[in-house]
Amino acid sequence: MNNFIKKIPASSIIIPMLISSSLNTLAPGAMRIGPMSAAFSSEIGLNSIIYITLVAVGSQLTIKRFSKAIKRGSVLLISKVITSIIVSFIYVKVFGKNGIFGISSLAFISSISNQNNSIFIGMTNDYGDEYDIASAAIMAIISVPIFTFIILSFLGVAKITPNSIIDFIIPLLAGVVLGNVDKNFCEFLAGTQKYIMPFLGFAIGAGIDLMAILIGGLAGLVLSFLTVGAAFVISLPADIFINKRPGWAAISTYTAAGNSVIVPSLVANLDPSWQAYESLSSAQLGTVVIMTSLLVPLAASLWMKFYKSK
Repeated sequence: MNNFIKKIPASSIIIPMLISSSLNTLAPGAMRIGPMSAAFSSEIGLNSIIYITLVAVGSQLTIKRFSKAIKRGSVLLISKVITSIIVSFIYVKVFGKNGIFGISSLAFISSISNQNNSIFIGMTNDYGDEYDIASAAIMAIISVPIFTFIILSFLGVAKITPNSIIDFIIPLLAGVVLGNVDKNFCEFLAGTQKYIMPFLGFAIGAGIDLMAILIGGLAGLVLSFLTVGAAFVISLPADIFINKRPGWAAISTYTAAGNSVIVPSLVANLDPSWQAYESLSSAQLGTVVIMTSLLVPLAASLWMKFYKSK
């Protein structure tokens, strides 16, 4: 059984996520017995674990690794942003607000421009090295809906909130400082990554209702495949030809984080003309959060087999 689990891409985060999401769907109260279990199963618990993870990630961005980590992370970040802007611009221009296949432009942009950095970090344990772990500090920037708002701001419907940026920078900077001041601290936190991942996966799943797949419907599934497919447009070639890497990292940045689900309501508050799309977009994004968390590790695994066979 253990060997079977090891064959599952990003199993250390995916398996606990599936267990807790199943529990949350079938018996939500089972994970909220008392104050501690309720906190762990809540958004507060998840954010606390993410905060700790960001400190650990930041500690790996040492001066020795800085140049290579910055290069890898910047290529992934810039290629993701360029892809998001180009495909979103085309989608809006061709299909308008209503979109196609029941996928509004709001849902499409919210999905394509977001990233679940936890999945990226989890996959570094399977395929990456210390430089990939350090580059996660760069990719953390896009894990909040900042770039979604940047793209939507071109349409005049969103504002960038500085606090969301600062909130992510503080633990990263704390980790960077501690990792560079004390080498032992850097090595200690590097080893904690594989132990943090199962708890992070469980906390993510505790906020997922698998029924969202049914509510999001076929459109949510289509959007999930479109989101993962976008990795092969610019990011994958950039990772291979610029970073000289096999490409799994590029694919792993095309997941949607849980915070993408709240983007439609935030945008609708800024511009009432989007209110008609709010509920359906949120439901579809709920599907995308679940499906991309499963599809991306699978896509990366299949791609690595293909890449190694060439």
